[in-house]
Amino acid sequence: IFHRKLGLDFLQAAALQAMRYMDKYGISREQCAQVVVKNRGNGLKNPCVRFGAELRVEDVLNSEMMAYPITSQEIKPLCDGACALILAKEEKAKRLTNKPLWITGIGQCYDAHNLGDRELAESLALEQAAKQAYKMAGIANPKKELSLVELSEYYAYQELLWTEGLGLCERGGGGKFIDSGATQMRGKMPVNPSGGLLSGKPREVAGLTNVIECVLQLRREAGKRQIYRASKALAHDTDGPCGQYHCVVTLEKGF
Repeated sequence: IFHRKLGLDFLQAAALQAMRYMDKYGISREQCAQVVVKNRGNGLKNPCVRFGAELRVEDVLNSEMMAYPITSQEIKPLCDGACALILAKEEKAKRLTNKPLWITGIGQCYDAHNLGDRELAESLALEQAAKQAYKMAGIANPKKELSLVELSEYYAYQELLWTEGLGLCERGGGGKFIDSGATQMRGKMPVNPSGGLLSGKPREVAGLTNVIECVLQLRREAGKRQIYRASKALAHDTDGPCGQYHCVVTLEKGF
């Protein structure tokens, strides 16, 4: 709160984090742009988002620079929306539907508000939140056990950094991870097959829409964006400057 008068908003803070992350681990602007190309392309298959598009890396890098190294295409677009789901105990859920989904793990963690008190190239709060959720869900190896991930990437570089925090690749490996094609819709670990926030998920309900996307995937109701082998999924959301707070939820089929 005492630093807000300095005018450091979320975008400027994100630009500082992006630069630190890129400098420490050799992440390239092209790798960040690939997140936009992938997610906006996935968004074309999702009727619930507004900004699906076919883009090239060059389109992303050549768009208006907002706060270096973040361009206008690398920022979640402005939009609004709403969503809802029904939570019930196991016995009640089985009476309500023949396709129940179980929340198997939940974890959350706050880090310091002051950016100078954190290593911005890493996400310790997300690592802790993920460990809590994995332990509760009995997930020993998320790389092998999860079928897909829906995470909140308010800026393109965050998807790379958050995949590291979730333990899907090693620290500093987010760039190589997307280069490998693993996060594509037909890759080994699809990330944001819905199109993500970059395709226009509403911000204030982003975490809940990620949970709902996981539900649709596990129930085989995701349409053209369906991941057919889906059995376990992870939903994530974040808030605060540079990912100060993270929440992780794991879900799996109950039918």
